[in-house]
Amino acid sequence: MSIQIATVRDLQSAEHLKSVALGERDHEKALPLWRAARQLDPDSMTLIVHQALALHQLGQHRKLVDLVTPFLADNGRLSHLLNVYAASLCQLDLLREAHALLRHILTLDPDYPNVRGSIESIRANMGRSAKPSPAIRIAVERCIERALEQSRPTLSVCMIVKDEAEFIEGAVGSVKGVADQVVVVDTGSSDDTVELARAAGAQVEFFPWTGDFSAARNASLDAATSDWVLVLDADERLTESSRTTLRAILEEYRDEDDLRVVCVKINNYTRDGRFINDGFSGRLFRRHPVMRFDGRVHEEVARGRNDVSTDYRLDLAFDHYGADPEVMREKAKDDRNLALLESRLAEAPDDLLTWFYVASQHWVGGRREEALDAFARVLELYDRDPSGYGVGIRNVPVAYSYVGLVRGHLNVGRIEEASKVALRGEARFPENPDILFHSGLVSVQQGELQEARDLFARAAGTTLSGYALIGMNDKSITAWRAPKMVADIDFQLEEHQMAYDGYLAVLDALPDEFDEWHVVTARLVELASTLKDYEQLPSHTIRYLKRRPDQIAVGVQVAQQLAGASGLQGAYDLLTTLFNEIEGLRSDLQLIVAIGQVAEQAGDDQEALSWYERAVNLKINDPNFWLNLAQLFARNGEAESAQEALRVAQGYLAP
Repeated sequence: MSIQIATVRDLQSAEHLKSVALGERDHEKALPLWRAARQLDPDSMTLIVHQALALHQLGQHRKLVDLVTPFLADNGRLSHLLNVYAASLCQLDLLREAHALLRHILTLDPDYPNVRGSIESIRANMGRSAKPSPAIRIAVERCIERALEQSRPTLSVCMIVKDEAEFIEGAVGSVKGVADQVVVVDTGSSDDTVELARAAGAQVEFFPWTGDFSAARNASLDAATSDWVLVLDADERLTESSRTTLRAILEEYRDEDDLRVVCVKINNYTRDGRFINDGFSGRLFRRHPVMRFDGRVHEEVARGRNDVSTDYRLDLAFDHYGADPEVMREKAKDDRNLALLESRLAEAPDDLLTWFYVASQHWVGGRREEALDAFARVLELYDRDPSGYGVGIRNVPVAYSYVGLVRGHLNVGRIEEASKVALRGEARFPENPDILFHSGLVSVQQGELQEARDLFARAAGTTLSGYALIGMNDKSITAWRAPKMVADIDFQLEEHQMAYDGYLAVLDALPDEFDEWHVVTARLVELASTLKDYEQLPSHTIRYLKRRPDQIAVGVQVAQQLAGASGLQGAYDLLTTLFNEIEGLRSDLQLIVAIGQVAEQAGDDQEALSWYERAVNLKINDPNFWLNLAQLFARNGEAESAQEALRVAQGYLAP
């Protein structure tokens, strides 16, 4: 009896292994993960490219060439595959074949980074090119020949706009050279949006506003004529680095029959370019009758369809400037969006995603209690049937409803409620840095400093991987907020060295506009003084006084400490640097007198007198200063000046 067992290709598990491998920084450890993922999905060219990249990083160029060569001829339009293959050919001195592939890449993508420089480098060394095996030579030739026989996938960029004269030109300009068609559907502009869009090269259509974003979006899709559609808003920009990614995605999926929505990373900025946060939105898909938008607001394409998959891309991004609260107020987005969301809830009262959008809208509008009720509703709906929602819902609306609830309860002083929610959030998302950070804030309010420190340390040390990468993470938490909180607690616990090291580690990451910059720098001065780090103490003092020049007494005290510990020269250097680099201190009597005193202590009377004369010109009224000045004049044989200084001193001393 013969029994055969079928091989199961579990594509969902392959995707999970891919996400884990992407989060692994050690290429040696990532390589077996890529191999395992390919066993589950052997036809995925994405996995082959990633496995090839790991081999290249490890210097295993012969293995890379052996892996890719059999796939090369049939995949001659996959620029990422061609690039890594050409790079390894160069390492094996197969320069002619590498040169041909790199030139071919430029025909596919003229923006592909570093290729032109690589071509010039190869040309300069072509004389040492080795002879390839017949398999490599034939694969390269067939790869280029077959690729040139195939047409390039086309792309329509679709936009809906109203009164976007401030932004429209930048949006259209960001997709020039990538889009074959830019469709702008105007829903009733009263400014120059239409004229500016046409002048930028867009095809302008008109659609009356009906209070339904999906209807307007679908009107833009009706005007599209290309193979693929990219949805862009007027206040968004396709990032420069995403141009190559976009072309690569279109080629990667060109022959697939499966329908999918590619989710773009949205980087939210203020109008003046300050980063707010990020998230994902489904924006790229094949033009197909099934791919239509649904939802009056926060509309989604192919929402709820089981036959449409979702692909999250970290390397395809928009910069978005419409999230700026000022822009939202100007355009009255709050009232408009809330009304549309309430209409959507009336139609689907148990829609979790709509409740999350409602919560977020209330939060932005400053309606904290309404926001808290809506966030709680999100978690209630999820808890009813967690298995009924995908990873996107779990890692965005659910995770950030925990964050919103904890933050909201903290803001109104409901510490016990915040603590309960935080514990639930930690249990469900033990590696989410935003939840860990806000849980740490709760522990601080409860006076549990060591527990808070542990939570902040976990948040700071979290490396996002897997599906957590698609969350709306606040980058500042891992970059500096959580590490700073660890240092703050160490400072409170008088763990001086740990606090000092912590503040030093986070210093360069603090944004210029951070309102506690002076607190961090003041503590660095205090800790450097306590720990007797006289090498760094002057630089910390200068940094602090540049932000707080009114605290010059701190600089004078530090100078006195330096004088006692390492000599007068260090004190003099610090004080004169403060005078020269901080404009607001150039007329400060306390600083000027202090410099003169250090010079006098060093025995340089003439230098001291030059500084004291600056003080005289500033009308100093301290009798002790004038008595000291009289002695200095007398010591230098200037009797008349000494007498004058004594008269001034007596005038201040007289009742």
